[in-house]
Amino acid sequence: MAGEAGLLELMAGRLAKDDLTPRAAELVLAACRGEAALERALAGVPAKEEVPRERTDGPGQGIFVSEIRVRGFRGIGPQARLPLAPGPGLTVVTGRNGSGKSSFAEAAELALTGYNARWTRARHDVWRQGWRNLHQNDTAVELELVQAGQADRTTIRRRWAADDDLAQGDWTQDDAPFDDSRWHDALETYRPFLPYSELGTVLDAQPEDLYEALHRLLGLEAITEAQQSLAEHRKRLAEIVARPYDRRERVRTELAASADERARRAAELLGSDSPDLDAIADLALGAEVGSGTNLLHQIVDLPLPPDDEIDRCRETLDLALGAVTVVATDNAQDSLRCSEILRLAIQLQESGGNQSCPVCDLGRLDGMWLSKARDRAEHLAKAAAELHDAADRLDVAVAATRALCQPAPDVLKEAQDMLDTTTALQAWQAWDDCVSIDDPVRLRRELFDRYAELVQAVDQLKSVAREQIDRRDLVWRPMALALFEWHSQAQQALADAEVLADVTEAENWIRKTATTLRSERIAPFAKESQRIWQRLRQQSNVDLGAVRLGGTRNVELDVSVDGVSNSALAVMSQGELHSLGLALFLPRAMVDESPFRFVVIDDPVQAMDPSKVDGLAQVLADVGLTRQVVVFTHDERLVEALRRLRLSATVWEVCRGEESVVQVRMSDDPVGRCLNDARAMRGDEDLPETLRTELVASCCRAALEAASHARFRRERLGRGMAHAEVERVLECALTTRQKIALAVLDDLGEPGKLLPHLEDVVGSWAVDLLQACRVGGDGGDLDVLIRDTELLAGWLQR
Repeated sequence: MAGEAGLLELMAGRLAKDDLTPRAAELVLAACRGEAALERALAGVPAKEEVPRERTDGPGQGIFVSEIRVRGFRGIGPQARLPLAPGPGLTVVTGRNGSGKSSFAEAAELALTGYNARWTRARHDVWRQGWRNLHQNDTAVELELVQAGQADRTTIRRRWAADDDLAQGDWTQDDAPFDDSRWHDALETYRPFLPYSELGTVLDAQPEDLYEALHRLLGLEAITEAQQSLAEHRKRLAEIVARPYDRRERVRTELAASADERARRAAELLGSDSPDLDAIADLALGAEVGSGTNLLHQIVDLPLPPDDEIDRCRETLDLALGAVTVVATDNAQDSLRCSEILRLAIQLQESGGNQSCPVCDLGRLDGMWLSKARDRAEHLAKAAAELHDAADRLDVAVAATRALCQPAPDVLKEAQDMLDTTTALQAWQAWDDCVSIDDPVRLRRELFDRYAELVQAVDQLKSVAREQIDRRDLVWRPMALALFEWHSQAQQALADAEVLADVTEAENWIRKTATTLRSERIAPFAKESQRIWQRLRQQSNVDLGAVRLGGTRNVELDVSVDGVSNSALAVMSQGELHSLGLALFLPRAMVDESPFRFVVIDDPVQAMDPSKVDGLAQVLADVGLTRQVVVFTHDERLVEALRRLRLSATVWEVCRGEESVVQVRMSDDPVGRCLNDARAMRGDEDLPETLRTELVASCCRAALEAASHARFRRERLGRGMAHAEVERVLECALTTRQKIALAVLDDLGEPGKLLPHLEDVVGSWAVDLLQACRVGGDGGDLDVLIRDTELLAGWLQR
C-alpha cells in the first residue's frame, strides 16, 4: 500500500459501498489517520486537512551481496573472504562441521541486522560468550553490498574492541555511523536471512511471531493500528457506560440500609429500570423530599414577625393608647351625650320657634338660649371629635397588633414524632389567643409578653432541630457524595452510549474489512507457498492447502495427512518441518516490494531425506533465476543433486586449518576434488614415500566411489526408484569394487563379474587400476595411477 494516502483512498472506496452510519464512517477514516485524528473526531472537533505521513527513506532497491569478510568471529581467526557474484543466481557454500562456513552466514546477518538468533537467544552463558574466535583478538565482520543502477559499493562493518560484548562495538556504513532506522522497516518486513536456528522453529515459535512476519508483507499495519485504536476506545467507552450499572446495586444496597428518608428515596429511585437522574441529582445536591429532614429544615426556617415590626406595632399601640388616655376623661361620655341633646334641641328650636324646653318644661328655647346653646354645642362637638379620632387610631393599632398573631404552623404537629414541639405549640397557641382580647390595654400587656415566650420556645426548638440535621447530614453526606458520583457516571454513560455505538460499528466494520483484505492479499503468498511445498514434499503424504491469517493473531495452515484434515505439524518429521518453513519463508523474501534481491539460508538440507533434497535443489535454482540465493550447508547431497539435475550453481568450499585459518576455494565436483587432492599429495615432498603412496591411492579410490555413486543415483532415480531406496542400496555397498559394481552392473550380489566386464568393455588397464588403488599403488608410478583414475571416473560418469 502506498502510504497513508493510499490507505485513506482504499477505506473511502470501501465505505462508499457499505451501509455505514456517517458518524461511524467518520471514525473509521479518523482512525486510519492516526490516534490524534481519532481523538478529535470523538471529541466532535471537525476534521482538518492533514498532509499524509510520508514514509521514511529506506535502504534503496535492488540490493545484492558482493562479499562477506570475517575476522576473529566464531570459527574464523585471521580475516577470510567469501566472494559472491552480485546478481541473480544460486551459490552453495559447503564445508564440514566446524569449517567456519556458518560463521560467514551469521556474520552477514549480524552486520546488517545487529541481531543473530543463535547468539542473542542463547540460554547458556557459554553460548553467549563464545562468539569471539580463540585465536584472533581483533574481531570484525563486513558485508559488502551492491545496489542495482549504482556504481559504488556499500560496506557495512561491525568491529568490537577486546572488552566489548556482542551488543556493543562500532557499527558503520561506509565509515559513517550506521543508521539502522533506515533499514529497520525493510529488515522487519522482508528479512532476507533464514538461519538454521530459526528454520527449525518457524512453526514452533509463538503464533503471533509468524503472524506478524506475514502480516507486515500485506501492507495493512495501518489498518491493524486503526482497528486496535478503535478497540481501545470501545473498551474504554464500554467501561464508562457499564460502570454506573455495575456499581448501582452496591450503592442502592448501602442507601436502602440507612434510616435516612433521603437514602431510602434514593434507593427507591435507583431500583427503577430507568432511574430518574434529575430526581437523583436533587437528592444528591440536598433538595427537599417532603418529610423527615425536610421537616427539620422547615422547623429551622419557621417564620416569626421581625423584631422591627414588633417594635413598630408596640410603639403605634402605645401612642394610640396614650392619645385615648388624654381625651377619654371621666365625663367624656356625658359630654358626648349632652352634645347630642343640644344638637337635637337646636334643630327643634330652629324648626318651631320659641317654645318650652322639652326636657325641664321650665325654660324657654328662645333666641338667647339658641345663641348660648350653639356655643356650648360647638365646644362639646370639638371634644367629641378628638375622642372619636383617638378611638379610631386605637382601633387601627389594635387591628395591626392582632394581625401579628398567626395560627401555629402545621409543621409543629407533623414533626412531633421527631421532636418535642409541645412547648412551642403551647406558646404559639397562647400568642394566637391574643386575637380574642378586646381590651387594648390587656392586649398590649399580654401579646408582647406571650410573643417573647414564643420566641424563646421556637429558638430552643430550632436549636434542637439543627442538632438533628447535623447528625443526619453527618451520615448522609458520604452517601450523597456516592450518589452524586454515581449520577455523574450515569450522565457520562448516557452521553457516551451513543458514541460507543458508533465506535463499535466502526470497529466491527474495519475488522471485517481487514479480514477481507488479508485474505485477498495473502492469497498470492499462499499460492506460492503451496507451489514450493509441492516441489519440496516429494513423497511426503502431507498436503498444504490454504494459508490464512487468523483473527486471533495466528497463522492458520490448512494441512492434511493422506487427504484427511489433521494437525499435521504433530506428525511431520523435522525434514518436513524444515521444508514447510522454507515454503513459508521464500515467498516473503521474494516479493517485488522488497529492497533485497538476496536471500541467505543456513543449513536447510539437514534432516531432509534425499527426495526432498532434490526438490530443494530445484526450488533454490528457480529462486536463483530472479534472486541471489546463498545457501550454507555441510551436506554434500545438495551439491550432488544440483549436479545430477544439471542445475546451475556456484559452489564454494570452506576449509579450516590450524589456528582457525579459514580458506575459501571454488569447489569442483567430488571426483575432481579428490583427484586434485591426490595431485597435491603426489607433489608433497615432505611426506614419506609409503604414506604418500597410500594417501594418493586413497584419494583415487574416493574419486572412483564418488563417480560410481553419481552414476548409480542417476540411473536408479531415472527409472523412478525412490530416493530412500537408492540410498539404502548404496549403504549396503561397503567396498570400492561393490560400489563400482552397482554403477556398472546395477547388481550388488555378484561383484565377481565386475573385473571381466571392465576388461571386455574398458580394457585391462581398468582392472590393473583397481588392483593398484587397493594395494596403494604397489610402488608404481603415481602419476599414471592418477591419470588412469581420471579416465575410469570419466567413463563411469558418462
